[in-house]
Amino acid sequence: MIIRVVALLVLVGAVSLEAQAEDSVRAAETLRREALLAADTVALSRMLAPDFVEISRFGTVRTRADNIRDIAAGVLHLTTIKYDSLNVRVYGDVAVLTGIADNTGTMRGFPFSGRIRYTRVFVRRDGRWQAVLMQQTPMQ
Repeated sequence: MIIRVVALLVLVGAVSLEAQAEDSVRAAETLRREALLAADTVALSRMLAPDFVEISRFGTVRTRADNIRDIAAGVLHLTTIKYDSLNVRVYGDVAVLTGIADNTGTMRGFPFSGRIRYTRVFVRRDGRWQAVLMQQTPMQ
């Protein structure tokens, strides 16, 4: 009986830690949204791992440096970002976030808007989540 109680307590604790990790990844995604809308490249630099890679909705590969440079220069300017259907799965120090983003803004002065289904992979480093990969697929 005591073994069952201890096992149950361990299981409840593990579920609680996993829920906390999922919540912290969602919070990181919300902070990313705020940083993008404010063009806060200092915050974005902390959120993106040095080896971050993005596969854009057009199939192009963009690095962390590409993203930071384009936001700092105003080449990419986001005016709205709305998230839907966010799902987080945590595997130790790796988390996979999937969802839908409805974005509007300008890229190289040309307006854009639309929904993408995306995946972002995070790695927990020094106690915080950093994005290492993002892949976008346009939605019709």
